[in-house]
Amino acid sequence: MVLSAQSGAILVSSQAPSSPGMQVSAPPGPLPPHSTSFQRARHAQAVQKYRRMLLLDRAALQRQEQERVTAWAKAMVAKVKPGTVLQDTQDWNINADLGAAASDLSSLRQAGEGYVPGTVIAVIGLKEGTSLLTPTAFTGLQGSTVVVDDFPGNTDEQAAWQAGLLQGGAARAVLLTPATQDQLVPVIQESLDGAVTDTLTSVLFGLGQYQLQAAALPQMRYLLHLLTVIYPHATASIDGYTDDLPVRGGNLRLSQLRAQEVERWLVTHGIAAGRLLAFGYGDSNPVAPNSPAGQPLNRRVVVVIDPAV
Repeated sequence: MVLSAQSGAILVSSQAPSSPGMQVSAPPGPLPPHSTSFQRARHAQAVQKYRRMLLLDRAALQRQEQERVTAWAKAMVAKVKPGTVLQDTQDWNINADLGAAASDLSSLRQAGEGYVPGTVIAVIGLKEGTSLLTPTAFTGLQGSTVVVDDFPGNTDEQAAWQAGLLQGGAARAVLLTPATQDQLVPVIQESLDGAVTDTLTSVLFGLGQYQLQAAALPQMRYLLHLLTVIYPHATASIDGYTDDLPVRGGNLRLSQLRAQEVERWLVTHGIAAGRLLAFGYGDSNPVAPNSPAGQPLNRRVVVVIDPAV
């Protein structure tokens, strides 16, 4: 639904498009008993090839879903009468707008309309130069997920926003930077479905490196908060990625080391190792062009939390 920021009235309502799907081939079978080193090597190659094929298929599905949702969202906006959507302003107030969204959600719940197990408030359209007034603590978010797309602030501002939103009652606060803005659709979808994908936008790595940097610590602490306070019994997969530049030992190994570094930090800070599984996906599924400007953004880690487990 699109609501009026002035009155809270429903301007237009529509069902989101269904997710696309595709068929994939069966994975390689198990190794025979007492297999030779040659057979094990061939099997490992087949598994790696199959994993890469799945990653390519997943990336294709994500593009299809992005295109469907974008077309649907544009059609929704086109149905809104001219003049009912507020124009861009430099006097934007995050606290007032989040308070209005929380009030609208509360009214819908009381009316028995529009309730789903998970609710998402998406903040879209922030630009460079926008005044990033930190959200202050207030009640009303009622366990919703708050997603901010294309967040232009630095790591300190990210940490302040996340703290303010959580104190305001949000179950989860996701700040997507330009490196991860293509994750808006899957983050919203997963939040509505109950799953959680935390793209660690500040956990980026130097060329050929896998050690965590100081800039990553605020977001690592937030991830720790998710796994200890919000989802204390959930499992999580930790997915490491690289750019396409060749490195000693290969990008697949480097991406695995990055994922294991995040896993090691979480275990050191009290998360049971049995709840975590680290994967390396090499240079597959880049979030930016593999150019000198985009390659640092592809050296990243994504954590997928499954609260149902």
